[in-house]
Amino acid sequence: MNWVRKLARDVEQHSIGSKIHMSFLLMVTGIILISFLTMFTAHDHLNEYHVLAARASRANRMYPIAREVIGTEAYYLVAGRQTVKTTTLLDHWAYLDREIASLMEECDSKDSRLQLSIIQRTLGTLEHYCTLLLEQSQKSEDWTKQNVTCEQIREVSALIAEQIDQYIYVELQHMEKLDERIQAREKWLILTDLGVIAVVLLAMTLVQLLIDRSISVPINALVENTRRLSEGEFHAYVETSGTHEIAVLNDSFKRMVEKLQLLMQELEENTRTREQLELRLMQEQINPHFLYNTLEIIVWLAESGDKDKVIGVVKSLSRFFRVVLSQGRATISVREELSCIESYLYIQQTRYADILTYEIDAAPSTLDLEIQKLSLQPLVENALYHGIKNKRGGGKIYVQARLAGDRLRVLVRDTGIGMAPDKLRALRETIDHARPMDKVFGLSNTQKRIQLTYGEKYGISLQSEEGAGTTVILQIPARRIDRPS
Repeated sequence: MNWVRKLARDVEQHSIGSKIHMSFLLMVTGIILISFLTMFTAHDHLNEYHVLAARASRANRMYPIAREVIGTEAYYLVAGRQTVKTTTLLDHWAYLDREIASLMEECDSKDSRLQLSIIQRTLGTLEHYCTLLLEQSQKSEDWTKQNVTCEQIREVSALIAEQIDQYIYVELQHMEKLDERIQAREKWLILTDLGVIAVVLLAMTLVQLLIDRSISVPINALVENTRRLSEGEFHAYVETSGTHEIAVLNDSFKRMVEKLQLLMQELEENTRTREQLELRLMQEQINPHFLYNTLEIIVWLAESGDKDKVIGVVKSLSRFFRVVLSQGRATISVREELSCIESYLYIQQTRYADILTYEIDAAPSTLDLEIQKLSLQPLVENALYHGIKNKRGGGKIYVQARLAGDRLRVLVRDTGIGMAPDKLRALRETIDHARPMDKVFGLSNTQKRIQLTYGEKYGISLQSEEGAGTTVILQIPARRIDRPS
């Protein structure tokens, strides 16, 4: 078994690509060898069979000419239905003579050549009688003599037909012997193919075992250390050994372990960036302008003596800030978020009483679900300032919360000016890529916050028709909040 150990050492020295090529080459060589033997043998058998079948077919086409056509042509000549100029008697004879001569050149069988030579001699006799009948017809000799010659032609052509039939029989015997040889060769071919397949399988099994030893073992060790790393063992590594590719994988693994710590640090930085984005969103929404405008409304209402509305606006502002602060929580219930939206819209409706109406419709099953704080306020604000305010005669903002399977679906629709298709397309692209543009910062940031928290299959989508209004749909997983509202 020294040669096996030597072969194993030689295999280990090659790269993984070389080993795969070696295995592939061995497999392809076996397939080509088997295919070549099969195709060569089949081609040889088919060629022999085709030659015999072609000769038998040609003889079969000659048979009716000798059996019926020549005798019929002779009768038509005697009966006056054909003349010396129009008869094809000698043409049919010439066709038989050419075919028999051609078959004589092709035949390599002694029995077949003997039978063809007999037919040739008989064709000589047939030529004599055909020529005699033509001469008698041309000289308009006695009808009785022509009839005798016609009968002789019929007898000779019938004899030729029998000889052709005998030739076909001889060829069929040759085909039968060929079939016996094909059967014997087929058995030999099957045994040979099986032997080649067995040798190829044995060689491939040996090569596969060697490849498994030189590739699978170090790769399995690398996989095991990767599993250890996934469980938190950051010092897991593999010693550099084996083929060149395994060494490259090992070095890459070590670099990955080193970079993992850097990635964890980047993750912490990204988390802080996310918190900063949320803080900026809150600052953007709770901007001084909103507070100033609300305080001006309160002053104006107080001066006009409308105490009930003053109380209503103050309570709404209080509820709004209570939800905004919400003890520092990032998620609140849908009930709280809708309360914040209702407070915001109540204040804005007091300010824009002549152009703004609103409606909030939430299914009871959605009220105790969780939602990120201030997810809906940017949508409502955009509906007001970019939809309703710019439309002559004002409009309505409609907020609806429903369950859609395992998702919470919140719809914010306005009857404002809507958007042209190109503007809608640009806005969708901006929001989908979460670009922090000033005019749609709230929408872009809301999209980014949702996708960072829940994944890219969730978020907000827009529908709009110019002159008819805009609809924004927010979708997040339907999760019940674990804190009391």
